[in-house]
Amino acid sequence: MSVIVGPFRLSPELFVRTNLRYQCSEQCNARCCEEGVSATLYEVARIKEHADEIQPYLIEPYDFSKWDVSRPADIGTPLLNENKPGEQCWFLRANRLCALHTYALDKAIPVASIKPYFCLFFPLTLIDLDVNVTEIGVDGKAYDTCLVPSEREGYLFRQFERELRRVIGDARYFELERRYPD
Repeated sequence: MSVIVGPFRLSPELFVRTNLRYQCSEQCNARCCEEGVSATLYEVARIKEHADEIQPYLIEPYDFSKWDVSRPADIGTPLLNENKPGEQCWFLRANRLCALHTYALDKAIPVASIKPYFCLFFPLTLIDLDVNVTEIGVDGKAYDTCLVPSEREGYLFRQFERELRRVIGDARYFELERRYPD
């Protein structure tokens, strides 16, 4: 059964004690970026506003005018080596860091002002349960990319504290900590 905090439903898997840990909080391997991520028209427009300044951060230059936004419900980040070995999000740098994230830090602008929401939210995702009912859960890709076995048992919601706080806020996260102590 989902846990409800304010207007948010949180997946039951976040509240089952498990022997998994979120390795990317220590050392990101960027495997989650290999297939790109969903983006909105608004996010594409924000990124395009910085297109020329982003170019030096990319492995290869990208022609932002070719970013396919003809089907707004299916927009994704552009892919380098699409449908070939080494396919990855075009914004993934050779050092396995995100070009958009690095650019934002270098320019002292908020990362959330340029990076797509689902990049910021991963390894969590939104799951449509019904009309007007959305749950926050663990993205299935996380089990293959960034969740690894751990000797210590704990709740996944604690592993994803930063991502959850970004969406549900500090007060609601504190409420979860009170309801589910270690």
